[in-house]
Amino acid sequence: MSVLRLLPLAVAAIVSLWLVSRKIQGSESRAYWRAVPLLRLKYLIAAQCFTGASLVFFIDMLRGGTSARSEVVLLAVIAAPVFAALFLLRTRGTRQVALGVTVIVMVFFVVVSRLDISRFGSGPVSTSGMAFDGIVMFVMMGVGVQTYRMHIGTEGARQLRAEAELALAHRLQRVLVPPVVFQNSKIEIYGRSIPSEQVGGDLVDAVASDSGVLAYLLDVSGHGIPAGALMGAIKSAMRCSASLALGEALGAVNRVLPAVKEPAMYATLAAVRFGKASGDVEYTLAGHLPILHYRAATRTIDLLTLQQFPLGFFEHSQYETRRVGCAPGDVFAIFSDGIAETANAVDDPFGVDRIAAQLEAVSSRPLQEIADAVLAAAEAYGTSHDDRSILVIRVL
Repeated sequence: MSVLRLLPLAVAAIVSLWLVSRKIQGSESRAYWRAVPLLRLKYLIAAQCFTGASLVFFIDMLRGGTSARSEVVLLAVIAAPVFAALFLLRTRGTRQVALGVTVIVMVFFVVVSRLDISRFGSGPVSTSGMAFDGIVMFVMMGVGVQTYRMHIGTEGARQLRAEAELALAHRLQRVLVPPVVFQNSKIEIYGRSIPSEQVGGDLVDAVASDSGVLAYLLDVSGHGIPAGALMGAIKSAMRCSASLALGEALGAVNRVLPAVKEPAMYATLAAVRFGKASGDVEYTLAGHLPILHYRAATRTIDLLTLQQFPLGFFEHSQYETRRVGCAPGDVFAIFSDGIAETANAVDDPFGVDRIAAQLEAVSSRPLQEIADAVLAAAEAYGTSHDDRSILVIRVL
């Protein structure tokens, strides 16, 4: 017996898998293949089975149809799940799949070892055998193509619709969360948000009203389209409430949230309001990280904190505000936890202290450069799977 006679089948398997999955590269594609339920891949798996089985008949036909029909059929039956298992191993790559492939390959070699492989392709050319191989191969290839088409018509169409919806949501994200650039005679503001996915849940915004200028950063729990949709709803509510007192505005937004969100969703918020006349700043926090206040006169940084529930936790929550004095040259920085929780190789977070140190080092630069420096320092420090957003305000 010579197992080397199966070498053409092995080569064909490798080439087939490469042709089918050569574009399955990068973390995004691999994440999709690992996340999609196996039931939704049933047609693609079936197509792999038919392709693998047909190659056995193709190889026998090339060898003149010399093998016994029972042996060819048995090898085809074995090759079908082997091809499917190798495809799943290539695309999903989990330990469970690897274990399954190992079992199937072991069964394959056990069965092959009991066959008289020495007769495979060693007899005289058989016209009837070649005809049989050709007909079966043609039928299996046809069924395989049809199952590929069925996969494209189901999972492929679903994926195209999802990509179209995601592209639309990404365009809406750019409309809803553009970079914030604002300046009047008293303050200047710059802010930007970098979503972790095509659609994020962070928002930076600045609104001028009769009560002054309101600047805030919002961080919705979760990612993707649901977080982006809730973020858009909160932005509309905040802008409609901008003329109210700051605490009343948060209370009004919190009361309307239950009707527009899933039960487990919530949002943290940090906001500052600069009045038209007074020389101090009103601020509030709803479950958010502290606001950094860099005092130019003393070159020190204060952490503005206020322990309150995030928006969407309790419908009747009341929100307080506080005031803090400021002077020309002072800088206020609001940031999301996507920056603070950026972790290095040993899972040590970037943290508020490093953000404060970075702010202090570049406080005299233009606001956009301050924001870019903080974001660049966090990115160089480690990785984050959350949206990264920052809002910087300078008193003039």
